[in-house]
Amino acid sequence: MINLKTKKIVVPYDFSKTAENAIEHAAFVAAYTKGELYLVFVQKKNDILNMLLPSLSIKKPSAVSDFLSEKLTTEASKISKKYGVKVTPIFSSGNITTELINICEEVDANLIVMGTQGGDSNNDLFMGSNTYRTLTKSELPILTVRTAPSKKGFSNIVLPIDLSTHTRQKVNMAIQLAKLFTGHIYVIGLYNDGEKSEKFKLDVYLNQIEKECQKNKVSLTSFAAKTSNKVKRTLQFSKKVNADIIISMTDQDTEFKSVLLGNYIHQLINNSKTPVLCIKPEINEMSAGGTAGVPF
Repeated sequence: MINLKTKKIVVPYDFSKTAENAIEHAAFVAAYTKGELYLVFVQKKNDILNMLLPSLSIKKPSAVSDFLSEKLTTEASKISKKYGVKVTPIFSSGNITTELINICEEVDANLIVMGTQGGDSNNDLFMGSNTYRTLTKSELPILTVRTAPSKKGFSNIVLPIDLSTHTRQKVNMAIQLAKLFTGHIYVIGLYNDGEKSEKFKLDVYLNQIEKECQKNKVSLTSFAAKTSNKVKRTLQFSKKVNADIIISMTDQDTEFKSVLLGNYIHQLINNSKTPVLCIKPEINEMSAGGTAGVPF
């Protein structure tokens, strides 16, 4: 069973506006749940920042690290004071994804909050290679955000469900999130024209989720929708209900692979202005042919 934990939240930070947006989301959650933040900056070896030495009046590359480390510490102090949460700055160097994952393991992190630029940026990789690699390699839930929060908390929760193997593993986390923020879950069952013969399975899933929400006294709206573009349909629905968060498995709408992201989640992150909570499936012998747990 995949549970929501927010005691230790790691935020990759590079002093950009995108990173600041991630901080706003992460800091609120940490403050609300009495958690703490870890502000992580990873300086790549032979970083382009070395080109800034003359403009910074710094002569040695090692001095750049000192400069950035001090700046990170200053930012952590400002964030801690602003949001009333404990913030630990961590400065490292090397491969960004590798260092980030190692740091998460060292501090026993529960959640990663990452800023992304999205598909309308000038970056040809859209969500960015660092985000992509982290999503494929980290076992932790990852919240990807593009904009600053329009309001505090996640009261309108969109839960797209399809016929993929582990689609229901995110239900428990959605329920916990709804209970935490007194939220409402909007479940949209997605299937395409080629899946009509198996729509009965989707109806069973939706019925199971409805019963689980009733048991946990969480309000729910659910329905099934046939669509030729599941990402577009999810985003249209999310906009309609003014969603605060979308929760998806990283292997949604695809055969599970341990390395590659599902096409659905990849496109969803690229195109969603709503925060997306990405969850990697739990894989074990019991769940190899279906969802872990009965039914979640």
